[in-house]
Amino acid sequence: MEINDYIENRMERNQCGNFVKPKLQEVVTWVKNSWEKITDSCIANALRAGYLDKKYSFKDSAIAKHERFGPLILKEMESQEIHQEIQELDCYDGVPEDDDMIVIE
Repeated sequence: MEINDYIENRMERNQCGNFVKPKLQEVVTWVKNSWEKITDSCIANALRAGYLDKKYSFKDSAIAKHERFGPLILKEMESQEIHQEIQELDCYDGVPEDDDMIVIE
């Protein structure tokens, strides 16, 4: 929307009639504003739609194999799975949340 607004309302021409490119700071602002509009649910939906196809494991996806981000994402996913498994255990049902236990280090 910001790029369209620039093209339609603010784009200038030079002496030869050619369009003048936007200033770098303006382009940086467009990118920054765009990233700020991306929500966690938007990312989750994109991953589900594009990468988490039930036919294939996420570990086989291009994201999981990415040199830098793949290991980080896989580690976070594993941590969340472990946390979920712990929450589902029955052994914590009888433990009160607010006890008088004192931990001495």
